Amino acid sequence: MLFAKEQRIGAAILCGIALVAWLVVAIWPARNEESPLPEPSPVSPKKSWEERKDSIRIADSLRYAQWAAEREQRYDSFRMADSLRRAEWKKERLKWRDSARVADSLWLDSVGIPYFTSRVKKDTILDLNHCDTSELMLIRGIGHYTAAQIIRYRGHLGGYYAPSQLTDELFEKLSLDTLLYHFTADTTAIRKLRINSCSAEHLARHPYLRYEQAKAIYDLRRKRIKISSLEELRSLPQLTDDDLRRLAPYISFE
Repeated sequence: MLFAKEQRIGAAILCGIALVAWLVVAIWPARNEESPLPEPSPVSPKKSWEERKDSIRIADSLRYAQWAAEREQRYDSFRMADSLRRAEWKKERLKWRDSARVADSLWLDSVGIPYFTSRVKKDTILDLNHCDTSELMLIRGIGHYTAAQIIRYRGHLGGYYAPSQLTDELFEKLSLDTLLYHFTADTTAIRKLRINSCSAEHLARHPYLRYEQAKAIYDLRRKRIKISSLEELRSLPQLTDDDLRRLAPYISFE
């Protein structure tokens, strides 16, 4: 049975369409498997705002930390500069006061004006163990406070054995080394420590003895019943030669 020409053309077109459809169906899923398109992930507006807010908060904290560090650095530099300026100002003030005092004293001496009408003469000598505050204040350079400190220190020591004791730690900031030629010390007025009968607490009240030194002397006396010479105290490691030299005028072995 023979087909007409139009029928054969229609059959050929139908076969071509079927072939194209089969190729499309066979090839398109493989291409999708080889390169699948990313699916868009749904993002809520609230979550996006929270992420932005966290990033802004972290950036603000970092900026604040940097600002605080710079502020502390500036504050430390200002404080150091201020302390240096204050120390320099104190030094200049002390220098100016000393120079003014020296210039004032030189001027008054040059014109012959006495500082006070009751000032003692330059060759007058005072006994440190018998003078009082009013007599000490007659010496130029000693005021009421310094005179009271000298008398109070004399009571703690039990008396001075040399004017050089005024240069101890209590008066190290004063210029007493230029005033020592006004003083002398009567050693017979010294109140001595009886180390063979004193307690450790009583010995520790003396300015030249610390408590551990006084306790060592007390323990040595208990071992030997009586201490008879200064050489026995040299065996104590708590006492140095300088300590014994300063303590010698105040020790009694009775």
